Amino acid sequence: MAWVETAKGIALPPPLLGSGNISISTLVDGGRNGNGNFIGQVVGDDKLKLEMSFPALSPAEFMGLLKIFDRMRGGKFINTFRVFDPRVNDFVYMDMYVGDRSGTPYLVNPQTMRPSFWRDVKANLIQV
Repeated sequence: MAWVETAKGIALPPPLLGSGNISISTLVDGGRNGNGNFIGQVVGDDKLKLEMSFPALSPAEFMGLLKIFDRMRGGKFINTFRVFDPRVNDFVYMDMYVGDRSGTPYLVNPQTMRPSFWRDVKANLIQV
């Protein structure tokens, strides 16, 4: 069992200890009126966001992570993931889309110009 995996069983690499920040957003359609009082209402259900960091990934691990979302290589922007939801204190399946993905190439081979590892990899998953 992985901390985060797709419904098809593709496990994401374990995030950095202390990473995996979970936040829950409530969407509203309003603001404040001229008196400074809140006006508006809640729009839809609360949404869970998972922020993950990975200290170092091999090129194959980073490629596998990116491939899940890469539509040109058979991936999808929205995937079903099994994630921990603190609202129910258990793992649940939910449709999530991916935010920005980033990483820093490390130990680039001077002959092939390919990185040996990727450092400081980050990715966010946001509930649809």
